Amino acid sequence: DRPGGRADPAGPGAGDAAPTDDEAPQPDDRALLGGGRVGLFGESLTVGLAVSVLSLPVVTALPALAAGVAHVRRHLSGRPDTLRDLWDDFRLACRGVWLVSVGAVALLILLAFNVSLAGTGALPGGTGVRVVSVVAAVTLLVALLRAAAGWTPGASWRVVLRDAGRRTGDDLTGSGLLVLALGLCGVIVWMLPPLAVIVPGLLALATVAVEHRATTRP
Repeated sequence: DRPGGRADPAGPGAGDAAPTDDEAPQPDDRALLGGGRVGLFGESLTVGLAVSVLSLPVVTALPALAAGVAHVRRHLSGRPDTLRDLWDDFRLACRGVWLVSVGAVALLILLAFNVSLAGTGALPGGTGVRVVSVVAAVTLLVALLRAAAGWTPGASWRVVLRDAGRRTGDDLTGSGLLVLALGLCGVIVWMLPPLAVIVPGLLALATVAVEHRATTRP
């Protein structure tokens, strides 16, 4: 103590440097990490498992993925992200989706059949048919991922899919990133098929990242 009983104005620990604004964690950074990288990875696994279960009827894959994307967004923004919320989003996304879902599944099956038939060599111009079918299938999958990201409760799926198709063509870089994500997920499944159950979570995370990039770019 100093004479006169006055305490040191610097206080205890004055020699320690105070953290600067750049060093201090920012709220936006914490929200973006969603509780840390480990927490985000765990959330992706949860979303992947939930979406895989909800997609078992096949025609429910699109609304299930839309609910998964919404769940990832809530987690990243620090909002409540329980499985009950994901289930509620799934039920809402199922409204009016059946024509789009059945049509998309039928088209993907047709394109897969074309690729298979072209591979037998019995189809004239088989190589060209295979290339066109693969490109069409990948483009459709990218558009469906963007549709899942663009869905909001009460939105018309036809309008959502139309806007997704427009974004697919307007944002070629983002579409290319989604193609890369699809390719990486395909490699993961090829290397270890049981990991297919986590693929929807990885695709949901990739879709959120691509859409966020598209809305924040200058």
